[in-house]
Amino acid sequence: MSLRTQWPYAAKAIVQHVWLVDLLYVWVTFKFSMLTTSDPLAEPIVHDVMPPLNLWLCEVDGVPKAITVSAWQDAWTLLLTVPDVLGLPSFVTLGYDGPNEDLQTTWNKYWEPWGPILSNPVPYGWKGRLVFNSLTHSAAGPTDDLDVSIVNIIFIDCSANDVVIGGFINGVEGQVLHIVKLCAAEFDATLEHDEPHAFQKIFLHAGLDETLRGEYGGWILVCDGTSWFDTSHSKHV
Repeated sequence: MSLRTQWPYAAKAIVQHVWLVDLLYVWVTFKFSMLTTSDPLAEPIVHDVMPPLNLWLCEVDGVPKAITVSAWQDAWTLLLTVPDVLGLPSFVTLGYDGPNEDLQTTWNKYWEPWGPILSNPVPYGWKGRLVFNSLTHSAAGPTDDLDVSIVNIIFIDCSANDVVIGGFINGVEGQVLHIVKLCAAEFDATLEHDEPHAFQKIFLHAGLDETLRGEYGGWILVCDGTSWFDTSHSKHV
């Protein structure tokens, strides 16, 4: 199915995309704040109001593609995931087959249908685009292949056991990771320097493994597309 050629309403939105391996990530940044939760007073906010996936009309190099995942980043920005994109696309367009009550502004204005909006590629996947996606890692034992696709914050929860990270997968050039220890537990939070089994290795500033124990703290790492480099000290003295 091709996108419509007649549209009664133009969306006030910017569309941007990143291609990683076989997935396309599409950010829709609205001009106006959107209704994303059925309970605005909840703490933390649960973003449970989501436009149905089948209403998005995405084309990659002129070929219709399904949107399989959507997630609000904040009240203005929605992240969509398009699978089975096997190469860097030349152009991407996004439309919306509304109206629908699950996509409206915070003052209850429904979005009418729109499209196609031409998406702008984000250079190198990250540069010029600040997106805050996080994951919490609490696995016991060494992890040498932690997936950091479109992630730039890792929370380490070592309240129940030692947590050891030796490397990552799916990091891209220019990506920045902030690694944060969530608690002052006596269990260790460790980054391994130049771990031989890691796909994307970590290179720490002193050339040795670093451990936080019984204290808060963290690291900032930057990826060159192949490896990760420490740009901070685990302990500031």
